[in-house]
Amino acid sequence: MILSRRQFLTAFPALAATILVKPAIGQTPARAKPLKRVVIVGGGFAGAMVALTLRKLSPNAEVVVIEKGSVFVSAPSSLQYIFGRASWSEITREYQALTSRGIRLVGAEVQAIGPDRQVVQTTTGSLEYTFLVLSTGIRLASEEIAGLKENPDANASLFDRPNLPELRRRVGAYQGGTILLSVPPPPLQCPPAPYEFALLFAELMRQKRLKGKVILLDSNTQPQPSSLSQAIDEALRRNQDIIDYVPSAQVTELDVASGSVVTQDGERFSYNFLSLIPPHRAALFIRDAGLSLLGDPFVDVDPFTFRSTRFETIYALGDAARTPYARTASSAMRSAEICAHEIARTLGIKVKSPTSFRSVCYPYVSWEEALRLGLDYRREEGNEGPRLESRVMADTRPSRSHVEERKKWERGVLRQMFGA
Repeated sequence: MILSRRQFLTAFPALAATILVKPAIGQTPARAKPLKRVVIVGGGFAGAMVALTLRKLSPNAEVVVIEKGSVFVSAPSSLQYIFGRASWSEITREYQALTSRGIRLVGAEVQAIGPDRQVVQTTTGSLEYTFLVLSTGIRLASEEIAGLKENPDANASLFDRPNLPELRRRVGAYQGGTILLSVPPPPLQCPPAPYEFALLFAELMRQKRLKGKVILLDSNTQPQPSSLSQAIDEALRRNQDIIDYVPSAQVTELDVASGSVVTQDGERFSYNFLSLIPPHRAALFIRDAGLSLLGDPFVDVDPFTFRSTRFETIYALGDAARTPYARTASSAMRSAEICAHEIARTLGIKVKSPTSFRSVCYPYVSWEEALRLGLDYRREEGNEGPRLESRVMADTRPSRSHVEERKKWERGVLRQMFGA
């Protein structure tokens, strides 16, 4: 039976909707109205949680995550991995878990963004967006330490996620000598991490009876965060037979030829094992797009919505943004939920954004004991607009229970995000 065009369209409407009709010469083809597309740059804790939350709140929007890494690396477990207490498969998750929930994943690196044209340029092509979320994490600005960018193989950094296997190899191969670690000026992703690294390295040396010392050069005047400064300092002092803690010592130069570093005061420190943490900055394309204030590398945002103060279609959170919140995985996840609710509301979904959240972290002082830091944030409405109220709850007593709480928290969030 031969069907007329009208009969065909009536009988098979779904199929007919997929057929492209070639326009007549001189005509412009009609374009279907595009879906609302939210593009998220970065698939870490913040980016993944924005994507998952938005997928639930606004199922009709297209959610795209641009991530250059091949797998998700759980930063809270990186210390266990570095010291051989966890495998790579235990601290990573496949991004397939996101795509199975209807999230589109683009494996690429962002080269530039065009806020006026609402387009992202990547190494695999360009992508238009309705809203853009920047959750890129930090960039290790090795160029700010003279000689470091030119000699990347001399260093193995705690926050260089792709090269964690190399740091693990060097820790495993260490047989003695001077270990030189550094803490850059703030802001710093996970401020307690460098002190944890030093304390756990000292524990390894003591257990293996290795001769040497750990020199920890800190750009700050005291250990960070400030609410745990005294407790961390006491832990460092308990290990002063191995750890030399040097405050107010910012590393400015690496001299590979002599195997030493130089601080801003001209002091020189030699090393056998080098693990510098370069200053933390936002991605260069953020600066180039004019998203930050003059002299600040991070995106300037409204702290209650995470929307850029310069472009209404752009949001930023986590380590890429300038906010008053703690730089922890916990804070990033809670911020992501607020951000996703704000985007959904802007898309016309009737939702109410959370007005409070808690950030928590559990810094190790040894493998058996940890501290605990909780921060409660709440949005309060005032006559002159919203204001942020915060409350600090620090348990500065090293406790075994905090180690278990840390592991339980991480297992819970990984199950929430990746199902395992």
